[in-house]
Amino acid sequence: MPEKNTILFTLHYLDNSERIHTFPGQYHSLMSLICDNLAIPGFGLCCGMGSCGTCLVQITGHHSTIKRNVLSCSILINDDLSNTDIFIPDKIY
Repeated sequence: MPEKNTILFTLHYLDNSERIHTFPGQYHSLMSLICDNLAIPGFGLCCGMGSCGTCLVQITGHHSTIKRNVLSCSILINDDLSNTDIFIPDKIY
């Protein structure tokens, strides 16, 4: 059985930062990982259908300070997330 690659990134919400250690395929999407790790009222209301926008996050790349807005339900948990910072807005609406 092949060894799983660990994916490491940081979630930022309100004044807290949490270092996440996960594996490819452990979660369906970034949204499901966030929902499992943080209790955020109103986050991901459409359950990953990409129709409500309540799972919006901002991602910064490996060596970049530019924040890219994305729906977390559309982001797969894979090596592309390694060493990124993911910012969850304190107001979703």
